[in-house]
Order: sequence, then C-alpha cells, then structure tokens
Amino acid sequence: MNISIKDIKKDFPIYQDPDLVFLDNASTTHKPQAVLDAVNSLYSNANANVHRALYDLGSKATERFESARNKISKFINSNQTKEIVFTSGATESINLLAHSIGGTLLPGDEILLTEMEHHSNIVPWQLAAKRTGAIIKYIPLTDKGDLDLSNPNQYFNSNTKIVSITHISNVLGKINPIKNLAKLAHNNGALLIVD
Repeated sequence: MNISIKDIKKDFPIYQDPDLVFLDNASTTHKPQAVLDAVNSLYSNANANVHRALYDLGSKATERFESARNKISKFINSNQTKEIVFTSGATESINLLAHSIGGTLLPGDEILLTEMEHHSNIVPWQLAAKRTGAIIKYIPLTDKGDLDLSNPNQYFNSNTKIVSITHISNVLGKINPIKNLAKLAHNNGALLIVD
C-alpha cells in the first residue's frame, strides 16, 4: 500500500502552504480537518462537564466522551474502557504515572530509562526516585544510537519495577524494539510505559 505524503497533507489545513515542513511533532502535532471538525462540533453543540451535569447538554457531552473512550479502547484492544484515561499529552501522562504508581516504589526498587529519553520522561522519574529511595538505571546507546541490549540482564532484573521508554526518539529518529522491551520488562514483573 503506497501512502502519499502529499495526499496526507491534504487532510491538514496548516499544509495549504505546500512548502511547509514541520518537524516539532514531539511538542505540538497539527490536527487533520476531521479532528478540528469534531472538536468544533463538541464546543458548538455539546460543551458541558462530563459525568456531572444532570441536564441534556451534559448528557450529550458525556455520551460523546464515552463514545471516544470506546473507540480508542477498541482501537488499542484494551481489556476495559475504564483503562482509557484522557490527558493533554504524553508529558502530563508520564507525570501522572510518576506521581501515582511511582509512589508505590520502595527503596532499592529500580526505574529503567534509556539514554535517549526526553527530559519529560526523565525528570518525573527522578522526582519519584527521590521521594521513594528508588534507583534509576539507564540503558546505554551504541555508537549508532541504538539501545545497547547486548546484555539485557544487566538492566532488567527482579528489582526492575518500572520501565519507561520512548518508542521513537524525537532527537535520533530511532525506533525502539518495543515488543522485545515489553517481553524483558514483563518477564521481570515490571510495568512498561511507552512514550
């Protein structure tokens, strides 16, 4: 299946300028017209607090909210829709996790990151480690910028409780082997967080 970048750009109003090149998606991602239309429709026709309002508009907002949660749940094949939590982005999500599950860590427990992580996936874990006495370890990089997994037992062990890694490095452009990392984390009873 051939996908044309030119055709994809047609879905995004920002790219009416065919010469525009935007490389800061890790910070702010532009939205296609379908998303802009859905957001505009919500604000125009069903803007109210979800799960709180006892009036028709609140019911409409809640219905749309839960419909979105159901679609995402099916798309990612989650076990339950209540597993889907909406945040403003990955940075908020990582901070939320570091403040919640990070609080369950004990002194000597290990948080495993990589040397290619963005600060948004380092600082929250540093703060969690400082609060709990946990230890942060880093998977190093090879000379080519790949994760050095030549000796995974050096990083993944029974003390490893949280593995928080980027899927694709916004600096190096490297795609990390998530399935392999997930297997290593889960074989050691660790939680895996993918940015």
